[in-house]
Amino acid sequence: MTPTPPADSAAGRIGSALGGAALTGLAGWIAWLNLSRPDLDGWIFWVPLTLWLLTMSVLFWWSALSGDHTGSRAGLRSSWQGGWIVGALGLGVGFIGPLLLNPKANLGPLLGILITGPLGFVLGALGAGMLQALRKASA
Repeated sequence: MTPTPPADSAAGRIGSALGGAALTGLAGWIAWLNLSRPDLDGWIFWVPLTLWLLTMSVLFWWSALSGDHTGSRAGLRSSWQGGWIVGALGLGVGFIGPLLLNPKANLGPLLGILITGPLGFVLGALGAGMLQALRKASA
């Protein structure tokens, strides 16, 4: 007996769909709150986080709806891996870079947490997904 359901089980798909719906709702709520304000100050902080949430929700929905297709699963796996690798690099560069350049800047690490990490995940997931699609198309 396994402690967690396999990815292709009904419980795994329902869990992925619920996760995708929750992340989509959270991203929509953040966007709605910020777009309903009369001024658009602070967009540099909420847009990357909203894009990250939407990318995560797309990956969750992809996992829930892809079924047993091995080609689709390979693209999904490469998108997750690419997103986490590039996102971790973006987080590291954005977090440590400002500390090295100006050690007295105590808000420097927020660059990695709020901007370069989330945008790195989005770019990594999109890039890996497109690369996998190009490989599949050329094969």
